[in-house]
Amino acid sequence: MADESLIKAEEADAEEEEEEDEDEYPEIWFIFDGMGTYLGQIAKNATGNFHAQITKDERNEYFEEMFTFLRPLGSDAIDLSHSAAIIDVDKEEALDAVTEAGFMAKKATDEDHQEIIRELDKLQTVKGGESKRYSRAKP
Repeated sequence: MADESLIKAEEADAEEEEEEDEDEYPEIWFIFDGMGTYLGQIAKNATGNFHAQITKDERNEYFEEMFTFLRPLGSDAIDLSHSAAIIDVDKEEALDAVTEAGFMAKKATDEDHQEIIRELDKLQTVKGGESKRYSRAKP
């Protein structure tokens, strides 16, 4: 009986790993305040590790607070003109810290990723015109 339960658990783990391998897009968690204002993200980067990025603009009045509780969770921080990135954070620990501080985290959907791709593609056009690859109309 115990062996049977162990085998089922291992099979479930293997299926979960296969599903993760099949993901078309990298894992991203958007961070919002209680009013729904975007404040940053926790995302899997090209190294396969996660980083937290916090926006640095007039809409994010919580920047200092967020940097204070997220910075110790990473191996390094990069200060950019528009944001700060905290490198090599543990995803679960960072998500816990965000929600414990009273913020919300929402996992990006395939539709979110497709919207990001459309917006980036528009940047490649002259004067933000119609994309050659994506219509402005939502699918």
